[in-house]
Amino acid sequence: MSKSMAAISPTALDYDPLDPVVKHEPYPYYTEMRKTDPVKWLPSLEAFGISRYDDIGTVLKDGITFSSQQFWPLLLGEYDPLPEEPPMISMDPPGHIHLRKLANKAFTPSKVNMLKDRAYKIAHELIDDIIAEHGETGEFDWAWEFTALYPVTVIAEVLGVPTQRRAEFKHWVDDILSAANRAAYGPEKLAEIAESSKNVRSFFEDLYDERKDNLGEDLLSSFIMAEVDGKKMSRNQVLSMAILLLIGGVETTTNLLGTVLVEMHRHPKTKKRVHANHDLIPPLIEEVLRFNPPVQIIFRHATKDVEIGGTSIPAGSAIMPILASGNRDEDKFEDPDTFNIDRKIDVPLMSFGQGPHFCLGNYLTRMEAKAALEVAFSRFETLEVVSDDVKWIDSYFARGPATLPVKYKAAT
Repeated sequence: MSKSMAAISPTALDYDPLDPVVKHEPYPYYTEMRKTDPVKWLPSLEAFGISRYDDIGTVLKDGITFSSQQFWPLLLGEYDPLPEEPPMISMDPPGHIHLRKLANKAFTPSKVNMLKDRAYKIAHELIDDIIAEHGETGEFDWAWEFTALYPVTVIAEVLGVPTQRRAEFKHWVDDILSAANRAAYGPEKLAEIAESSKNVRSFFEDLYDERKDNLGEDLLSSFIMAEVDGKKMSRNQVLSMAILLLIGGVETTTNLLGTVLVEMHRHPKTKKRVHANHDLIPPLIEEVLRFNPPVQIIFRHATKDVEIGGTSIPAGSAIMPILASGNRDEDKFEDPDTFNIDRKIDVPLMSFGQGPHFCLGNYLTRMEAKAALEVAFSRFETLEVVSDDVKWIDSYFARGPATLPVKYKAAT
């Protein structure tokens, strides 16, 4: 028997993704949803929230019934830098398949591994700058002075552009992603978002025109050269891939690295073990990706009337797979609300999605995070989060600390 929208009643912890209290600490609300209302109508976003692992997997793996085409337009609206060319993340099969094959050629682990030495070097350079600025001991903002700059510098390297542009990159990304909250902004903020969107497009158009006649070892050149069955990406497809890489690559790694330090602060025994044994950094990263992931939510739309978890969903409805809730599903993860870097995980995490849109950049994000943490934990004898109170970014779909003051002492 199906439930209808009208039959869904609020619970003691009524999940509203736009509620500031919920955004600050959403996990108890996810737990309540999984228990009492696993497919929940969310009036504030006019979407169905999907909270259980298996239901999320069903949605993500079926690109025909659950379309991605509205994902990017819903997220960015009129502030999409390239509205005439849907990004790969917002395409359905079969068109998506050809573009993904082309992108795969540029995103192979071997190509990403070529960036590894540079990622370590960038982390060292940023810490050199921090010590030069603040001394051998003191305080700095981990979120702004390290995690915000590190991935954007790596992405600049990946795309083959001067790292001096990294401050602009980060500003553009922050503005464009803030378009998700555009309904709450006034004319001044909206004008800033529009300007950043315009600047991103203009920058990549100029870079493409320069690179097409001067191909190199960078990822943009790889996109231009990639060929499957005699077909290459169009100019706009290359631009779209580059913009998607900038937006997705910067924000995900920034938030992941910030949250790693938050969870280590909250779990001092784990922190002590990891500092003593850097071989534990990869499982630390995996547990943070499960426990408190940088991407909480994505979007799909139903292409026909469908039933999920006993709830009838009409054709055309917006659907919100809550990846972070799936990662804490009691039916898939033992003691899911406990942070445990020793846990044995028997199912794929939802952190990078599943199915045809599984994130191509997952290997790059993991590589970047490992390099950054190895360098930071080697260069700092102590690295302590100052406060138990964390100010999270103002977002319902992404999660990471907006600011994270730390005390440090440089290693001798």
